[in-house]
Amino acid sequence: MLFNVPGSIAYSDHQTAVPPSLWKYRYILILLSLLGILTCYQLAVVLLLRKTIVLPASSFQGSKIVNPYQNWNGEGQEKISLHTHSNEVWFTPERHTVKEIQSEYKREGFSNLAITDYGQVSETDNPDYIRGMEWGQNLKKRHLLAIGIKKSFYDYFPVYASRENLNWVMDRMKKLGGYVIVSHPKLFDSFSREELMAIDGFQAVEVYSPFGDDPKILDSLLSQGRNIHCMASDDLHYFPENSIKSFDQPFWKDLIQTLGNQRSRKGESFLRYIVTEEGKKDQASVIASLHSGSFYCVKKFFQGADDPKVPKIFVTKENTIQVNSKERYLEIRFIGQKGEVLQVNPDTNRAEYRFQDKDSYVRLEMIALTGSILSNAIYRSN
Repeated sequence: MLFNVPGSIAYSDHQTAVPPSLWKYRYILILLSLLGILTCYQLAVVLLLRKTIVLPASSFQGSKIVNPYQNWNGEGQEKISLHTHSNEVWFTPERHTVKEIQSEYKREGFSNLAITDYGQVSETDNPDYIRGMEWGQNLKKRHLLAIGIKKSFYDYFPVYASRENLNWVMDRMKKLGGYVIVSHPKLFDSFSREELMAIDGFQAVEVYSPFGDDPKILDSLLSQGRNIHCMASDDLHYFPENSIKSFDQPFWKDLIQTLGNQRSRKGESFLRYIVTEEGKKDQASVIASLHSGSFYCVKKFFQGADDPKVPKIFVTKENTIQVNSKERYLEIRFIGQKGEVLQVNPDTNRAEYRFQDKDSYVRLEMIALTGSILSNAIYRSN
């Protein structure tokens, strides 16, 4: 016979432990995973997409003097704008149409322009303007223009790019037919002077830009023996208010431009441009002028001013630089190695300077009543 003996029932103090759920940390884990993927991607492209930098060993040398303006013909000049942005990129729908940009620049006397949208070559089947694109959507605003490029590509370095990575990008641009320009180097100091002197894939620098003017950058590069050209660009994003009011644009575009504080702004358009030889205004001719350095960079001092006239520059058999212009300049400056001012001729439309043995290159700055003009280098060569 079984008896039930009353008494307390003993339970074990060691129950099976249930692991804490990670579900409540899911957002942190997703964020960490995304950061890990981005870090791995960035590290991979930094290590793989590189090109060795090769800088010249010395400054320009030789007995021959190369003058990119020696064979200029005609009395006219062609105004060309090489840095404008349209509404054709998906994330810039509030900007102006290509037709509006073309119309406004034509009205201001421009012979041609390049549409340089971010990451794409706009309307490649349209023969009425110059092909181009702007590379760079990175955090530091390191942007590069490629004029005449046949195919676009994206910024593979959204966070960080070494100098060798930038060299790879510029080399790829040139292989795709592009003439490579460093955009607005003074914007957030995106390209310091020291960094520009340490990379070698570009052919011109925007020394006249709405984001800062600095022609002296050229002397640092030219003094290395590198035939780097000047560039003057509007970097157009929006026209001034009087132009926008004439456009037939939808209400939402007006609203976004107003909220973005892009209305009533001045100074971004029609002030900075290059000048090519008379008749050199189609894409092929402009690109050929770019590669040879046969163009001037112009910055007008204010909206509505007359265009300053560029000079003709010749080099004689005695290695004397002769400058002749239809406009009387306030000053003509001859500038040499490391930015040394070699000679200043005030209040004149003519000037001469003879190449000295110590001169590896000479460039000119003409200061007119309505603007300043920069030439590219006249330099020694073998």
